[in-house]
Amino acid sequence: MLTEKAMEGFKAFIERNIAYARYKIGGTYHRVSIHHKERLADGKVAVYFSINPQATGNVTITEVQLFDTNNDLWASKSENIEVKSVQEGVLYRFAFDIKEV
Repeated sequence: MLTEKAMEGFKAFIERNIAYARYKIGGTYHRVSIHHKERLADGKVAVYFSINPQATGNVTITEVQLFDTNNDLWASKSENIEVKSVQEGVLYRFAFDIKEV
């Protein structure tokens, strides 16, 4: 069984290594900075970033991704998030739950 120290090490590793995010609208990916990282009350590691499309009219976000400090893809998720105008944005959150099973 992993110790609490080991579990903490995995969480800290995630926090240190997630570097930036990307989102996809149409066929184009857009790179964005990580807004912040935090530990949630339930022990999960949360990574937040803002999506503020620079487009006129409605757009649909179809994918979100996280990359590490080596520019390697860490996480990817298909989405279907409609943004209804250039005035709207999205604060997106990935939450990682580290458990031994």
